[in-house]
Amino acid sequence: MQLSDFFETVTPAKVINQLMPLEDTLGNQIVYGIADGWDFNDLKKFEVAIVGLADDKNAPQNQGCSQAVSTIRDSLSALRKTSRDIQIVDLGNLKGKTLNDRYFALAEVTQLLSASGLCMLLVGGGQDYVLPLTKGLARDKNDLSVTIVDAKLDFCHNGTDFSAHTFLSELGAHYNKDIFELNILGAQNYLLGESQVSKMNRLGWECVRLKELRGENIDCAEPFCRDAELFCFDVGAIQQSYLPYYSNININGFTGYEACQLAWYAGAGATSKAFCLSEYNPTIDKTGKGSMLCAEIIWHFLDAKSQYTREIPKEHMQEYKISVVHLHDFDVHIRFYSNRLNNRWWIEVPWKNGIKLLACSKKDYLKAQSGELPDKWWKFYKKQNQG
Repeated sequence: MQLSDFFETVTPAKVINQLMPLEDTLGNQIVYGIADGWDFNDLKKFEVAIVGLADDKNAPQNQGCSQAVSTIRDSLSALRKTSRDIQIVDLGNLKGKTLNDRYFALAEVTQLLSASGLCMLLVGGGQDYVLPLTKGLARDKNDLSVTIVDAKLDFCHNGTDFSAHTFLSELGAHYNKDIFELNILGAQNYLLGESQVSKMNRLGWECVRLKELRGENIDCAEPFCRDAELFCFDVGAIQQSYLPYYSNININGFTGYEACQLAWYAGAGATSKAFCLSEYNPTIDKTGKGSMLCAEIIWHFLDAKSQYTREIPKEHMQEYKISVVHLHDFDVHIRFYSNRLNNRWWIEVPWKNGIKLLACSKKDYLKAQSGELPDKWWKFYKKQNQG
């Protein structure tokens, strides 16, 4: 199977607003396009594959987000190279005569790239593409960790059809058995329907409100990002003063700095398989600043990935401190691991008649020490016993 079956030819991005010598730019680091006759085996020398989504058919009220990938490519090419010279290939834009063709192609491409060990970077389009992306990843793994940055909950209501506004309903209906955990970061309480929050709770998914992650609290998002195999960023979660958005309801949100910090956390994760940035619409952004912020968000993901050091506590026990807390009121022992060098923490949670190691924070450990069950442990205890 050749790559040309799935991708439209892409030309090298233009380096705009040149701030440094061309040889120092990210545009000079990226390989653009695919050679004739390449198949998926030819990609094994790369670490990251960029996939453009030039489509807005299922992005209600946001026609124009199909153009995001071309403007973001140009902005991204002007930024500096990553700290370590990781190998990046831009495969071009996903092709297909119909929307269903493109959904099918993305699921196939995702499975093949994941099997080749590449991390996918998807740029442009709407959040509806999260569904085929999940489908492709779930073919090889049935306990996915998914983190989505969004101001709202995209569940359907009033019988609405599938779209970028309803993709969570489809994930819950068809892929919840394949999803170990799903976290929404940055949700704004006044945009959440009571029935939507109830749906999240029934599915065992987590919703972390914006107020819990702003400013100095942004580091509370790190464990959710570190574990994410699939990380999706709806730019509508960013304040409009930083990034124009098609809807006027998103006045509040993350700052540009906080958005970049979230992307850095995701890039530094041990299990990252795909990073998706969607819903940016350059047709309503006359200044172009949104394109540059999107590029900076992606740059932080890539730069963190270039500095990534594999961290799995049970494989390198000498580097980690083990702390066991006994909670007398619940008669349980909870085991924590902490990295002596960077102060990252993990917690063992009950799962499928065994245990699973999840990223956590020192706050979870201190909570257990005070005699309280950490929220993450209790969440998966309930999920296991309910399912």
